[in-house]
Amino acid sequence: MSQKIRVLIAEREALYRRGIEATLQGHDRFEVIASVDTVEEVYRYSDEKSPDVALLGTNLAEAPGLTLCREMRRRFPVVAIVILAANENDDELFGAIRAGAAAYSGRDISEELLAQLIERSARGEYVINEQLLSKPYVAARVLDQFRSNTLGDTNLNSEFMPLTDRELEILKRVSDGMTNAEIGYALGISAQTVKNHVTSILRKLAVNDRTQAVVTALRRGWITIDDSPNGNNESAGITDMPTSRLGTERS
Repeated sequence: MSQKIRVLIAEREALYRRGIEATLQGHDRFEVIASVDTVEEVYRYSDEKSPDVALLGTNLAEAPGLTLCREMRRRFPVVAIVILAANENDDELFGAIRAGAAAYSGRDISEELLAQLIERSARGEYVINEQLLSKPYVAARVLDQFRSNTLGDTNLNSEFMPLTDRELEILKRVSDGMTNAEIGYALGISAQTVKNHVTSILRKLAVNDRTQAVVTALRRGWITIDDSPNGNNESAGITDMPTSRLGTERS
């Protein structure tokens, strides 16, 4: 990417936080937009400065562990989250996957690897999936969770379905051929909010446009023809959709 990656750092320990900040400022690929130690500041700068990536420590007093990660994914779905764990362990890695983190690492990470995690996360990659493969115990837990959800609930509550309920609702309406403005009107939210959600959907599914997102969701069974808000095949069927509206509107 040609533009600098905008990074927000949230960490309670001042020396460690300043060390990360100095490291990133030494790279011409990154711009540190804020370096903070409170949850209130994280939310404020995320809202005002729109970071691409947030580096979140797990030792913030107001939101220990993965609490802040989960809330950030809810409030700012387009921000990629990299967890810097105070005490790296498999249980927390499992929790980070469930919380929607793009990457997870202990505090002893090298400068080079940290830069790679930030860059890849900013591109929309979920590096945490690769990290999962090196942890057979955690991978087994994810698979067990997947099987339990599949057997116990035929809806869409799989660990491998990365979309939030709101994103899934929006994607269903995208499959109906609705524009961002139409979706916003139907859901009582702004078109810009819809656009933010669509951007997050494209990043999570690693696709380039709305059509590919709908096709991916249909193929994986996350949405079906009958999921259309209008409830009929003529309006929801992907083969009958007005592709000029579905594929060309920018996220």
